[in-house]
Amino acid sequence: MRLVPSSTDSYPVAGFWFIWSDKLRFPEYPTLYITLGVFGHMRDNPAVCYLCGKPLTAPTSNDHVPPKQLYTAEIRKAHSPNLLTISVHKDCNLAYQYDEDYFVNTLAPFAVGSYAGNSFIRDVWSKYADGQKQGLVGKVLQEFEHQPSGIALPDHLVAKRFDGKRLHGVAWKIIRGLYFHQYKQVLPEDTPNSLQIIPPDQVPPKEFLIGLPDHPIHGQYPGVFDYKFAKFPGAQNLNYWAMLLWDKVILISAFHDPACSCEHCASLPSRSPATKA
Repeated sequence: MRLVPSSTDSYPVAGFWFIWSDKLRFPEYPTLYITLGVFGHMRDNPAVCYLCGKPLTAPTSNDHVPPKQLYTAEIRKAHSPNLLTISVHKDCNLAYQYDEDYFVNTLAPFAVGSYAGNSFIRDVWSKYADGQKQGLVGKVLQEFEHQPSGIALPDHLVAKRFDGKRLHGVAWKIIRGLYFHQYKQVLPEDTPNSLQIIPPDQVPPKEFLIGLPDHPIHGQYPGVFDYKFAKFPGAQNLNYWAMLLWDKVILISAFHDPACSCEHCASLPSRSPATKA
């Protein structure tokens, strides 16, 4: 499993567009930045809900971190993965259900060519043929345009639009769940953070290449989902996390500790207190 794909240079854009190549390569492909403001499983049974930070009371449900949707039924049957679940309030969990479906489906086209990615694409079209999630698939297909905002692209390129708010919300939820699993501490939803998405064949930023190579991987099934993280106390308590989906797409998030008192964090509006599990 490789965490760093080969690629071309990237640059930030203000909108939610990617340029997609019909040949499944990504030349001159802009990076998206979004800045804020039952089978076997591992189970965390905390005293608080990591999603809302409040004491855990019934009704509860088991939240898969990352979303179970990343693992197709074909993958689960073949490999019987021991997926991580965290007990949360049922309503908190249900609030993300449709956004998680959107998250995996809108990113799936970038996973073509990997073992788990090809399995996911087959699953999407199989369900579509059976009449399942046709509205969602139709929405994702409509996100592809040959002339975004009237700009004529070369014949072999097409633009891919994202719903940035939904994409960001689920990516941040995954990181919050993994952070809670790692540190047994609630990472408030309103913690300022950034999200950067690196598609196949694009070089990750220099911070990724310098800051994470020597840190261990933590994903149990890296062909589907893998992640690394590092904390830099000397850089104003910076947390730097990277996730790899289907061995193809890298998502990077940076944020300060919830209790950080640096000048920047101290100037922000009051946030939810960090809560221990």
